[in-house]
Amino acid sequence: MKITAAIVTYNRFALLKECVEAVKAQSYPLSSVVVIDNASTDGTREYLDLLEDERFYVQHCKQNMGGAWGFAEGIALATRQGADAVWIMDDDTVPKHDALEKLVEVLESRKQVGFVNSKVVWVDGSIHQMNIPGYVAPDTFDGEHPVLRSASFVSLLVPCKVIREVGLPYRDFFIWVDDAEFTSRIFKAGYNGLLVNNSIVVHKTAANYGANLKYATPESAWKFYYYMRNGMFASRGERPWIVWFFRHLNHLRLDIRRTKLLPKEVRKDFKYNLWRGFVDGLTFHPQLERV
Repeated sequence: MKITAAIVTYNRFALLKECVEAVKAQSYPLSSVVVIDNASTDGTREYLDLLEDERFYVQHCKQNMGGAWGFAEGIALATRQGADAVWIMDDDTVPKHDALEKLVEVLESRKQVGFVNSKVVWVDGSIHQMNIPGYVAPDTFDGEHPVLRSASFVSLLVPCKVIREVGLPYRDFFIWVDDAEFTSRIFKAGYNGLLVNNSIVVHKTAANYGANLKYATPESAWKFYYYMRNGMFASRGERPWIVWFFRHLNHLRLDIRRTKLLPKEVRKDFKYNLWRGFVDGLTFHPQLERV
């Protein structure tokens, strides 16, 4: 099976180097590696341009297009290059040497599987809160592998035939929810996702946190616009419109209440971005792109 890795990076030079070295050292050989550099300014560009490995294809963006754009671009390039499957990850992902091998073993041994996901841990070995997948049910297994309905773009392996069928992640999401929406779309198309617990990757974030207000830092207020807007789009059509509307209105109300846990001086910024995301989420409808 020809596997292409797709990595998106932005100003994480030291972590990207760890990611690249870990990818190059995989026990299952990669056919190629696509790296999308979102206009990094920290030496990343120079490092990538000096890589002496013909398997690497690097695309430098003129400006930061966002993680969602980068993943869509990387997945599209990998698929068009003739890969059988794309191994997707952030630049702060460090896979164990056999992580890809374990994913491929499961993917090749199962039918009607649309994606396989590694076990994602933090630097201390604990489960990473940002990358807990969406389980179909706690007791639903395919053999030893839990069945998933969604997963993150931190060591996700997706067959290219599935990508061609369901389309690419939405570029216009910019950040957040793009991975959950994409994998949920694969699940809704009739495929299962599987968690492969013996495929282990380390997500080397500064702290073990999740993408929600519980873990929010003052400088992350702007991200919650995308959290609300993209989340609303991702669930549109799952329920009658009026149910969907009031569900997210209640979601907004609860999130506004949760901002009381944040420092007083930043609450206004978080409330503003949540409200703006809700209003724009009512009509946000990005274009689905296919390979």
